[in-house]
Amino acid sequence: MLSLREYGVIEDSGTEQAFAKELDHICVPTSVFDYLCEISSQAKKNGAAIFELEGRRKIKVDNYVGIIQTPCGHTIEILPKHVEIEEQDQRKVAFLKERQLLRKMLLALWKLPSPREAGAATLDKLNLPLSEWIMSRFLEACNLLLQRGVRSEYQCIAEHNAYLKGKLNIQRYLTQPVTEQHRFPIEHDIFSLNTAPNRLIKTALEKICKLTQNNDNWRLANEIRLKLNEVPTSTLPRLDLPQWKSGRLYAQYEPIKVWCEIVLGEQTPSALHGEWHGISLLFPMEKLFEAYVLSEMEKKYLDHYRIQRQKSNKYLSRHNGKDRFNLRPDIYFEAKNKTVHRNMILDTKWKLLDQNSEDQRYGISDGDMQQMFVYSYMYLEHDGPIVLIYPKSSKFHEALPEFQLNKHERDQGKNPKIWVLPFDLDNDELIGFDMIMNQCMGDS
Repeated sequence: MLSLREYGVIEDSGTEQAFAKELDHICVPTSVFDYLCEISSQAKKNGAAIFELEGRRKIKVDNYVGIIQTPCGHTIEILPKHVEIEEQDQRKVAFLKERQLLRKMLLALWKLPSPREAGAATLDKLNLPLSEWIMSRFLEACNLLLQRGVRSEYQCIAEHNAYLKGKLNIQRYLTQPVTEQHRFPIEHDIFSLNTAPNRLIKTALEKICKLTQNNDNWRLANEIRLKLNEVPTSTLPRLDLPQWKSGRLYAQYEPIKVWCEIVLGEQTPSALHGEWHGISLLFPMEKLFEAYVLSEMEKKYLDHYRIQRQKSNKYLSRHNGKDRFNLRPDIYFEAKNKTVHRNMILDTKWKLLDQNSEDQRYGISDGDMQQMFVYSYMYLEHDGPIVLIYPKSSKFHEALPEFQLNKHERDQGKNPKIWVLPFDLDNDELIGFDMIMNQCMGDS
């Protein structure tokens, strides 16, 4: 396995060797490089730029993170570029921290609880590549399911028997040939483990047994597979997944469903679909960052706000009698008590700012500010704060001075502002947000 961070460079080594050249520069065999170029071409057709050409035999990773398994057996892990390091010998420590951050963000994206891990077990799992970690989480969920009990269901079976059992299909019996009169077409119910969730779990276990290179995962997968020996595999997982029931009777299956979808490839981006069925997962960092910030804000502020992701009931214009150009802020805070709190919009950007920049634009793009102005006008009527959120770094670690929005004469008396705040991914804290809330309470 080779690891690098987003915006790193992947070079064709021209040999069968794979090695790390620098911190964010790896060399891969020609077969791997050609495979990456192939999936990059597929991704561009689907509107996603995963890689950019940096020369004849070099490609540069865009802001996608995750893991790619190639048909020839190599694994490339792409991690967030969050930890700042200066020395090459700090590479391993940086990758451990980036790997931990990526997994934390994925759990927020899939709305799953954090695993209960401690001590040496945690360090061992941090050393696992993303694919092995996913397989280990799936197997843990499988083990827990077996402890709680695998659910069976009654299924109607139609067959011909020499004896009566269940319900006789009289019409079919009267129309069958004389030579078959000694056999009865019957229908009866059996209590069976052959259900859609169990078939999907068995199929995922079979896949893990073939793909895993971790001894613990291979051993546990085979143990669980033997316990589910009477369950057949799913021939068409895409048809079985919609039959996965939810509710009280299937509550014990909920923790395993997402992991099962991931292992079977149902969470894989369409750009990576193909004949090769390894575990390949790539995610745009801005979406991961948005999902993680949202999950942390929901933990702290649901008492006072109704929090909605990607609110989309406003449009920029009308054309030929229809609304066009949907406006979708990342996070919308609707105050439950409007006499105390005010509505506000939070928008996340995965980009590094510099709070000491001489032009006092700090690295914020014109497009981002123009977008916030439109959100303020359309969603808040210029009467509530907009918060732009960027990741905390050594160059951006405190709230920037507020941006006072210019407004029309008819909006006099209103005080629209844009705040730019850093989100501390290590401590899960939006720095300066409580200050904004208190100020809004004072304004109201």
